[in-house]
Amino acid sequence: MEKKIISAIDYLLIEEVKAIRIKKGISKAQLSSKLKLAESFVGKVEDLSQRDKYSIRHLPLLVKALSLESIGELFPKVPENNLVEITYEKVAKINKDGSESKQFEERIIEIKEVN
Repeated sequence: MEKKIISAIDYLLIEEVKAIRIKKGISKAQLSSKLKLAESFVGKVEDLSQRDKYSIRHLPLLVKALSLESIGELFPKVPENNLVEITYEKVAKINKDGSESKQFEERIIEIKEVN
């Protein structure tokens, strides 16, 4: 298990962009391309073990790339605390045939508010 302390607003933004991206059927590489960033950027942002995060300058780009009406759609709720501690583990993704992939994803175990 690994732990990471991250800004609550950063985590909420990452999760909201990911949810919208998946709902709209946009891959990580496609969103990176629409943002005119390196193909691996969104994947790194969504990977908790990486340091990459969205910045303020990315907000209008995300709105346009995801065909949203406003930046407000990226923030459906306001975090109550400044920081959260995320406990997670890396697990192998499962291929369509049921076998384990060589790629990994994070499984969130716990999210705690940090005072």
